[in-house]
Amino acid sequence: MTDKSVFVGLNRSKSAVFFSLLRKAFIVAPLTLLLPALGWGVDGVFWAEPISNVLGGLSCFLTMWLTVYLPLGRRLEEKKE
Repeated sequence: MTDKSVFVGLNRSKSAVFFSLLRKAFIVAPLTLLLPALGWGVDGVFWAEPISNVLGGLSCFLTMWLTVYLPLGRRLEEKKE
């Protein structure tokens, strides 16, 4: 859960709450209902959690990359010049 801790540390607690809700409420819950209906049966319920971990982690990483790492890299390049 380090990704959400980074957002809290950067005083972006709204982002941390959003990503927590994204993974549990908007990814896990629908997948828990959809995967069994799509023919995965009980296995679909168990696969909902790892799929949500991958999707939630990827979305958090991409957001962090765009909002933290890229601006930080630009600042470092400006300091060198």
